[in-house]
Amino acid sequence: MRKILLTALLGVAAVAANASFTVATFADPAKTGTTPLFTWDTGTNVLSGSWELPGLSLQTPGFNTPGVINDVKFEMAPVSLTAVIPGVLYTMSAGAVNFYTTDKTNPFFTITFDGGTFLNPFNAGASTAALNSVNFSGADVPTGLDQEQFSFSFANPVVSGNKITYTGSFTSSAVPEPASMLALGAGLAMVAARRRNRR
Repeated sequence: MRKILLTALLGVAAVAANASFTVATFADPAKTGTTPLFTWDTGTNVLSGSWELPGLSLQTPGFNTPGVINDVKFEMAPVSLTAVIPGVLYTMSAGAVNFYTTDKTNPFFTITFDGGTFLNPFNAGASTAALNSVNFSGADVPTGLDQEQFSFSFANPVVSGNKITYTGSFTSSAVPEPASMLALGAGLAMVAARRRNRR
């Protein structure tokens, strides 16, 4: 039995190390730069984002009830950008992103983060905001997640004075925390041992 338990735990630990999975994602809902999701004010170095129009379908393969939620809206609180390499790399302050369907005061998916980076902001199709110390929450969001991360990929920049607007897509991922994976492994080992003892 010890051998079975050890084998199961080692197997689960190996899976945990490589078990990153997509939590939620959406493709760019905007067809052109005329309906942007983000605005960067280069005068104040503030980036904000939101989407209030129809057409954003959030795929949620990592939720407790996987599926697709149509006509989702989101709002990202304004964050400050600080140039590390002007025009190429910026650091980003802490912030939050809320996803909702009708009531923005009652989001079904919330992401908070301590900061991150904004890479290649002027390069159409390759600009990316990648955030750190991320936390996912929501009624249908699994508990026991570790290494949460997400990013927005920007496209269709439109410059107007000090402001640049972008469309964008989104992806998020995480891994089950080690304690959850070990508990699962222990449970599987017990089931295997019981089956073996019955033979």
